[in-house]
Amino acid sequence: MRLPLPLTIIAILFAVVMAFLVVTALVPRRVPTYALPPAPRSPPAALVEDTVTIDARDPGQWRFFDFARGPLTPPDTAGWDLAVRRFHVIVAGEALRLDTVTFEALREAPPDGYAPTAFTRDTSNPAITRWYRYSMFSHLLRPKPLTYAIHSRDGRYAKLEFLSYYCPGPEPGCVTFRYVVGEPGSRMLR
Repeated sequence: MRLPLPLTIIAILFAVVMAFLVVTALVPRRVPTYALPPAPRSPPAALVEDTVTIDARDPGQWRFFDFARGPLTPPDTAGWDLAVRRFHVIVAGEALRLDTVTFEALREAPPDGYAPTAFTRDTSNPAITRWYRYSMFSHLLRPKPLTYAIHSRDGRYAKLEFLSYYCPGPEPGCVTFRYVVGEPGSRMLR
């Protein structure tokens, strides 16, 4: 007994889709990973550009970062600029997502359009909330190719780009980003 043609086509399409899903789930994925620094380091005296990896693997604890001092160790977290917990990132000042400007091309921070962080039950910043793409097939987070402008509480401007979410292994929870901080009182970002 032969199946009707529409049912045969549906069965073939279903088999192709299932084969695609199985193959994509089994193919190993490569993601950029960054090792954590061996010990807290002091940032250079004249900080212009740096790449930092923050250990945010603990889902119950925020990790703090200051553009001038680098990663902050509790209880000395006053004056922080960024806080990271797993894949959540917030800013102490304000942030702006720049959809059409690359990190290298951004020379001057925009004067307005920044969004503050909402400190509520689910603390978030609308500009940075979805800095990543999540793949249902590979179950990996990948940073979106976006640049963010940050206006810190002390009035400085910075540009930021996320590079990875993985420690070597790959193990999730190590947020790596690069940034450039401008001079106080200037929107210029070299």
